[in-house]
Amino acid sequence: MSREVRGGGVRRARRGASVPARLARLLRLVLIAPLVLAAPLACRRERAPGASAVPPSSSAAAPVSAAPRPPSPRLTDPRWRRAAGDDPLEQARLAEAEGASGLLAGLEDGGDIAVAALRALPYADDADLALGPLAARARAAPPSSLPPLLDALLGIAGRPPRQREPLDPDGARAAAAVLVELSGRRDVPAEQRAVAISAARALADKGLVDPHMIPGDLDPEIPGAGAGGGQAPRP
Repeated sequence: MSREVRGGGVRRARRGASVPARLARLLRLVLIAPLVLAAPLACRRERAPGASAVPPSSSAAAPVSAAPRPPSPRLTDPRWRRAAGDDPLEQARLAEAEGASGLLAGLEDGGDIAVAALRALPYADDADLALGPLAARARAAPPSSLPPLLDALLGIAGRPPRQREPLDPDGARAAAAVLVELSGRRDVPAEQRAVAISAARALADKGLVDPHMIPGDLDPEIPGAGAGGGQAPRP
């Protein structure tokens, strides 16, 4: 056989042997390519949580501070300052000017303004509207804060009945129930319980509470009642 033939055969054999090799290389590329492409994505996913863990800037993390509450105009109002004293005329003037709603708003200021509001409330024409809110405050107040609240409740409850429809009958009934509750509380000093009892009885006279529910243990005994005991007529 000639060299050409042998050479041609060799060349053909090499070409035939290269086809499987190329296929093997292509197959390896097909198998390896997804892994190569997936590696950067995995790196990005691993870095993502780290990126979110970076603390925000101080400007973004700073809490928004609430705007300071402006001072109440009642603090510099001479009418309120005068009504905090002992002059009932000044308290009546403030009650006429503010009404029950304005006086109740003054309780939020505290201090002398709250004192003026409580002293003026019994003089307000619509003071009955304050019975419910005042009783709710008294129920939640510690015994040390009760005296001015109970005095205001007694002043309103003891007013003569008006020839008109009740302004807030539900609030008045709720106030009567709270006063009965305070009348029987043993953590309340006897002096304050006595005021609560008087206020509750004043509301009982108006049909807002059953008088038999009001404690009578503070009523003075009738002199000479004997062993059977007895109590003086209630005030």
